[in-house]
Amino acid sequence: MKHGNGGGGWNGGLMLLVLLSALGFRCAGPEGDEALRIAMIPKLVGIGYFEATEQGAREAAGELEVELVYDGPTDARTEDQIKMIDGWMAQGFDVIAVAPNDPEAISRTLRSAGESGALVLTWDTDANPELSRRSVFVNQAPNRAIGHTLVDIMAEGVRAQGASLPGDYLIVSGTPTASNQNTWMKYMRERIREKYPEMQLLQHLTPGEDQQKCQEQTAEALSAYPDLKGIWGITSVSFPAVAKAVRDANKIGRIEVTGLGMPEQMREFVKDGTVREFCLWDPVDLGYLTIRVAHRLKQGPLPPGRYDFGRLKGVEVRDGEVLLGPPLIFDGDNIDDYDF
Repeated sequence: MKHGNGGGGWNGGLMLLVLLSALGFRCAGPEGDEALRIAMIPKLVGIGYFEATEQGAREAAGELEVELVYDGPTDARTEDQIKMIDGWMAQGFDVIAVAPNDPEAISRTLRSAGESGALVLTWDTDANPELSRRSVFVNQAPNRAIGHTLVDIMAEGVRAQGASLPGDYLIVSGTPTASNQNTWMKYMRERIREKYPEMQLLQHLTPGEDQQKCQEQTAEALSAYPDLKGIWGITSVSFPAVAKAVRDANKIGRIEVTGLGMPEQMREFVKDGTVREFCLWDPVDLGYLTIRVAHRLKQGPLPPGRYDFGRLKGVEVRDGEVLLGPPLIFDGDNIDDYDF
């Protein structure tokens, strides 16, 4: 038995849907969204790490049937991020999710976005929580765990070479204002002070998100410091550059190299022995979690506890922070198991 008013009624309904679409209305998604529009901005576009986070963000957006605009500056410039956020405010996006290049410089703009009616959250790197008044920070892993793990991997690697720990060590970071990198370095220093005081940290390098500059500055440090025992590259740009500089200097097995990087980038350096172990988190999952959290926050606050966000189960939510999980450690035994 058929219901309705026949073909004329169906055509009328179709015409109504077409008209609503033309006027900018959207149908609700499978979980009750009506035209939820999310703008997500990385520190910059064009590098593998943020391409991986975009992949995860689009996966979640597709599951939830929300509209996602993922875009960022071509250089890690705060002023470019601010211009983009101003444009998104004017377009009336429901959610603005930002990985800030400078946590202080961008905070007033984020506060303005929130006052304009957008839900504002940060991911990958936090802004100033009080000044920005962002809702939550989607954090890839506990900062202390990242810093301590980086130092432990270094110490184990130097000893695995049959060397003693005393000597010079160097951190190659990215931009001087990157909140996440500065926080990791704080916890790296804490770990060295408490557990490996014989490690002597040199002044860290901040070559920006420029792989060639990273490699050149590392090469200069290799020449300048004959007692260099180990180098950390703590961004997905600096780490492969550090590894290449050490390999080009024929110092594989004499200088321990570790850091934060993606398996795709670091596979060749693990295979040839330049890098023994390194750590990261899954950037695809970070992008996925950010969109899932944005969607959930539009339904109401997230009290502390553990939550399932789509395929990510038991994610910890603290006061103002959502934690993806502990860092992953990659080595020659498992690196081929990952394709990001």
